[in-house]
Amino acid sequence: MDVIKLQRSIVFVLLVATVVAGELGFYETLGISKDANTRDIRRAFKQAALKYHPDKNDEPDAHSRFLRINRAYEVLKDDDLRRKYDLHGEAGLEDNGGRGGQYQSWNYYKQDFGLYDDDPEIVTLSASDFDLLVTSSNDTWFINFYSPGCPPCHRLAPTWREVAREIDGIVRVGAVNCQEDRQLCNEQGIQAFPSLLLFPRRMERYRGDRSREELVRYVMEHVQLSFAHLDSGEF
Repeated sequence: MDVIKLQRSIVFVLLVATVVAGELGFYETLGISKDANTRDIRRAFKQAALKYHPDKNDEPDAHSRFLRINRAYEVLKDDDLRRKYDLHGEAGLEDNGGRGGQYQSWNYYKQDFGLYDDDPEIVTLSASDFDLLVTSSNDTWFINFYSPGCPPCHRLAPTWREVAREIDGIVRVGAVNCQEDRQLCNEQGIQAFPSLLLFPRRMERYRGDRSREELVRYVMEHVQLSFAHLDSGEF
């Protein structure tokens, strides 16, 4: 048997095992394609969480079904785990623990999860894409590091959306959920929420009034300063 036939046989066996076990693959569980990006994964998970959460679903298998949904999200949102899963299926995850056993209440997924996912002007960043989009980029970013359980973060959210719409096309506006990406937030020195940082000057932390007018003025002043440095050859 050649290598290609052997590989096809292995894939077939894994598919049969999945069907026999009565469990869908992780992509099928969330209803997404294998080329789904991070935002697609979060949106699909939120939709499934609201529909199948045991708080709202009294079917006998509600808990086990939601554990499966939660596990699918845990794996697919993590680049390393996703890569292992794509290569080896769930057998490749045996050494990584986790079975989706920890999850929040239905209200959390309704009110707090993916706070800015539906805002096209705001990019929800994660550890998997932060270096590529921010650290290694020449783009100017204004980023809101927040926590879903933080009341001031929720009070800021409508203003942050207004700011994002007003400076769209001038500065990229981002958001990082520090409850989900604790390590990334620790690496950026985040100790309080919300923390608003301007990049590429990471140490430029905004400490002023959080009104729309003041936030926009602050950003535009730094943009103009950057252009002035370029015009003078200071780069």
